[in-house]
Amino acid sequence: MSATTSALVNVRWLREHLDRVVLLDASIRRGAGTGPPFADGRPDFERAHLPGARFADLFTAFSDPASPLPFTRPSADGIRRAAAEAGIDDDSTVVVYDRLSGAWAARIWWVMRSYGFDRIFVLDGGLDAWQHAGLPLESGPGRAHRAPGIFTPIDRPGFFVDLETVKALSSQPDTRRPLVCALRAEEFRGDPAQPRSGHIPGSVNLPYAATVDGEGRHRGDRTRLAAAALGLPAATGSVLYCGGAINAAGLALALHEIGVTEVGVYDGSLSQWRANPELPLSVTPGGPHR
Repeated sequence: MSATTSALVNVRWLREHLDRVVLLDASIRRGAGTGPPFADGRPDFERAHLPGARFADLFTAFSDPASPLPFTRPSADGIRRAAAEAGIDDDSTVVVYDRLSGAWAARIWWVMRSYGFDRIFVLDGGLDAWQHAGLPLESGPGRAHRAPGIFTPIDRPGFFVDLETVKALSSQPDTRRPLVCALRAEEFRGDPAQPRSGHIPGSVNLPYAATVDGEGRHRGDRTRLAAAALGLPAATGSVLYCGGAINAAGLALALHEIGVTEVGVYDGSLSQWRANPELPLSVTPGGPHR
């Protein structure tokens, strides 16, 4: 492990610096019934958000809307536009929060860092932590922001990895560069009766949910124990994935907090892997499941 600066801020710090940061609300609404699993969080944002927050659209701004896969990393031009719309420039300090597990905020944190922007932090505990502290919320479409200066995306290779890299790691597992699934244990195990369930062969399981407490606050002690059990603190270049690279970004943040910073996120994750019937999945117990 190496020493690292925390990417988390708490409610007290944010309250004291609220007028000096660009505050982004990364809300996503969980789907219901037979519809899509996730929906636009703007209605929730407009109903209640932290003072001065701006809505960060994870469907069309901080992701590539032209991609066939959900929540794909945007292009350099896409992130430049998203930053401009949010009022972010090269000198901004950005804080992101959400109202679910914190993984959605972590996704924006990871995307922005993949384009060379490090002055970005995640509010530990999200909107719930702010409310539990008895602090006020606003409603409406959000405040207008000043016109930003220049935001210069600088691509950082290695933050995201592609399908071919994951295929190679799956076919020849390498303890120096393990594949790590950030889904809950039951999703990782899969069900032989459910087609295309389970995990990428050769991967191990460290659920993002195991790194936070019941209030969505990061618990470094839990992350450290879970990572040590898998040998991750000694590993370099671990590749993280989940269903759609959201919990994987959350796990990247959790690992960052214990000094495990040399990781990559498989952007296509299981959304891409499962879509190809030629790519095998494993269930536990049991062998390959196609």
